[in-house]
Formats: sequence, structure tokens, C-alpha cells
Amino acid sequence: MLAPVAAAPPAAALTDPVGFTADHLPTYQTNGIVWALAEANGVVYAGGTFSAVRPAGTPSGGSSTPAVNFAAFNAATGAPAGCPLSFTRSSGTATVRALAVSPDRSTLYVGGYFNAVNGTSANGLVAVDTATCTRRAGFAPDFSATVRALDVAPNGTVYAGGDFQSVNGQTRRFFGAVTPAGAVTGWNPDADDPGRTLRVTPDGQSVLIGGDFFTVGGANSHAIAVTGATTGALTRGYPNNFIPSTAVIKDIVTDSASGGWYAAGEGRGGNSFDGRLAMELDGFGQRWRDTCQGATQALRVHKRVLYAASHVHDCSTMGGFPNQARKHLTAQGVDDPALLGWLPDTNDGIGEPVGPRALTVATREGRDFLWVGGEFTTVNGVQQQALTRFASTPDTGAPSLPAASVSAPRAGEVRVSWRSSLDLDDSLLTYRVYRNGGAVPVHTTTGSSLFFSRPQLTFTDRNVAAGQTYSYRITATDGAGNTSALSPPSP
Repeated sequence: MLAPVAAAPPAAALTDPVGFTADHLPTYQTNGIVWALAEANGVVYAGGTFSAVRPAGTPSGGSSTPAVNFAAFNAATGAPAGCPLSFTRSSGTATVRALAVSPDRSTLYVGGYFNAVNGTSANGLVAVDTATCTRRAGFAPDFSATVRALDVAPNGTVYAGGDFQSVNGQTRRFFGAVTPAGAVTGWNPDADDPGRTLRVTPDGQSVLIGGDFFTVGGANSHAIAVTGATTGALTRGYPNNFIPSTAVIKDIVTDSASGGWYAAGEGRGGNSFDGRLAMELDGFGQRWRDTCQGATQALRVHKRVLYAASHVHDCSTMGGFPNQARKHLTAQGVDDPALLGWLPDTNDGIGEPVGPRALTVATREGRDFLWVGGEFTTVNGVQQQALTRFASTPDTGAPSLPAASVSAPRAGEVRVSWRSSLDLDDSLLTYRVYRNGGAVPVHTTTGSSLFFSRPQLTFTDRNVAAGQTYSYRITATDGAGNTSALSPPSP
């Protein structure tokens, strides 16, 4: 008789805690690089270096609509949402590099390298009414060079980082802040090299800054620092090679639910820092450090998962995969740097090229959406330039096809073996083994796998007779019910 086998519970849809499928959705594209994304009221804003947008599936050079370095999209459909603002310069190449939304979602701040919006003078930073998509009158600060980072405090103060040396004519080296009316505040970290990212802590008392710098206010703190929200004085530095001198910090995000903040590293050469840092909001100490190689450009936390845009290619120092082809989108738990079973992918694309450069999360029509912007020109192997998005539901991608092999270790037994299948958003899969073309499985089990860890699974069939020939086929099913085709008969 067949050895009794306990029924295996089905795998849950989207293996916990992953919150997005790996199935990319139809989304308008740009004809250049998207450097920044932000969300307000179900609308996603994209800023970058581009001149037009076009529908999903339209090849480069196909029918498009003008959009000069800025565009807005319906988060749920991926289609344009109006807001025809053009960011230009009278000389040089204009670009939008930073976007941030006020806590009440009424104002979008746009920063970059431009001196006009729809033909009206503007120097590096403007405010846009999200309800009307019109520029807010009276807000006209003057930044002397590119604004690369923005965040807005609960009290409305707008913090900025970038390449500038002054704001409204007052010296502000690489970091500065303005009031909602555009006046310069006293916040002055006085860094010695450009700022690339910043984030106000949830309590509004501190501003976390990241970039290329080696000193803040004359004190040693390379690439990352904690400053007071009022004066910009250094309140927690990170000297002594906490971040290697060959690395910079490209993004910082905070998450009140986990009590943490997270930083993205980009290094040069071996033994630098390309991974992610998890830090405590209480005390600003380190929680964990991911030492994978392949620079990280952007981060977002959603429901206790840290999503990252990078070109990671070597996680051997983390007990993960060895040096191999680049992966561009990954997920980790906020409490554990181990990679989760979520792996949609882009290519490197144009520009440097490094693939994705910006992330944001939007909610609309009862679903959550993760938007991705960057330099890429394909998503999951399909042509798609600079923008894509993933939703919390539905999950439509099936696992890869299992491949079975059989052996006869002893009389009256057949051992069926197969390599775990791969599913891009489910690590826990359900396998069903069928014998001799039967419609009812003779064995059901579950198994976990990641793209770099696909263990062998086995089933020993003892309900067999000597001298008879048996064939076996296997299917793999994810938690949403997506099922692979039957494997070829074996033997």
C-alpha cells in the first residue's frame, strides 16, 4: 500500500511578508531617465531627464505625448493624470532630481536643475498644488545649483540637499531649508561635499542626511549623519570608517512602525559598501548591515518589508548567492537582512547604466502599488522604459516547470526527485506528484526556494509492483493557485 502521507497545507498567496506580486502592470513609459518618484492622493509623480511619455507596449520612437522632465500618473491605471508642467533651463540640460509631498498631501515640492517652469522663472525648487496642478504663488526660493534631495517636516519646513552652495544668497553648503513661504531657515549642517538624500525623523526633531561628505559642521562623519532639525548641528556622527571612504549614501527612508531608518549605499571598487543599513530611530545605532555588492539607489518600506532598487550581483558575504548576473529589485524584512522570495527584474538600461533609481508606494482603489523609475528599458524581459509598477493583487505568474527524475533504491520502491521550482513572488510552493497519467496526485508536499537556493525534493512511492513500469509527472502551485504545466513524464 501507499505509505500514508499527511496532507500538505496550501502555500499562502504571496509568501509572507512580501506585499507585492512580481507581475509588472501596463504603465506609461518615458523616453529618458526617471530620477525621482512621489505619491499624493492616488497620483504618482515622476521627475527626471526626459521629453515625452508613451503607452506601455509602444516602442522607443513611437507615438508619444510631450512631457518635459515631469509627469503625473494615475497610480491604479498607469495612465497620465494631467499636470502638464515643463521644467526647463535657458542653457544646459534641465532635470528634475527630487520630489517630496507635504504631510497633508496638498503640496508637491519639485527640485532639480532648472530655471523655469512653464516658462516662468524658478531656481531649483518649486511648490505645486496637488489638487489643481498649479504652481503655488509666493514660493520662490533660489538655489544656486542642483537640488537632489527633499523632505518636508510636520511643521511645513522644506529640507533640501544637493550641489548648491547658497540658498536665497545665504551660504548653505550642500544642505539647507526653507519655510513654506520660501524663506531660508537657520538649518545649516555645513557639509563639505554634496548631499544626495535626507529624511526628517517622524518626531520632527532630527534630520538624517546622506551623501558624499566627510565632515558636517567641521566634525568627521562620512556619508551619513544625524542633525538637529532647527540648527542643523551634528547630533550623531558616524566617523572611523562606519561608511567606507569609497562609498556614498544614495537614499534614506524612515519607518515608524518598525522604529527604524534605512540607508542605501553605493561604493567604488571591492570591499566598499553597496548594500543596505538598518538603523534605530531610538539612539540612531545600527540594527543590521547588508554587505551585498551592487550599488543600491533607492529604498521604500511597506508593511515591514524593505524594497530596494539596486544592481546587486554578489551576496556571498551574507551567506547568499555568489557573484553572478545582476538583480535589480529585491526585498528584505526590516528585522532581518536575508533576501525574501520577491524578484521581478529590470535590465541595466541607458545612462550609467544601473537600472532602477527611484521607488514609491501608492494606494488607490483598494490596492497598493509599488512604482519603480530609473534607466531600465526592460521589465521581466519585456520592453518597458523608465517606469513600471507592481500591485498587491492579483498574483498571476506561475512557478517554473519542475523536472522529475526517478530511481529504484530497492525492490518495491520508486524514488521521485525534483529540483524546487522558482516563483518570482512566492518562495513557498505546493508540489503534486502524479503517477501513470492519473488525475489524482499520489503525493502532495510544500517546499521553499529562492533563485539562489533551490533544494532537491523527493518522494518515495512504495505502492508499486516489481517488474512494472511507472512514470511520474509533477506540478508546482503558488499560494494564489497559479500552477505550472505538468513536468514531462519520467522516466
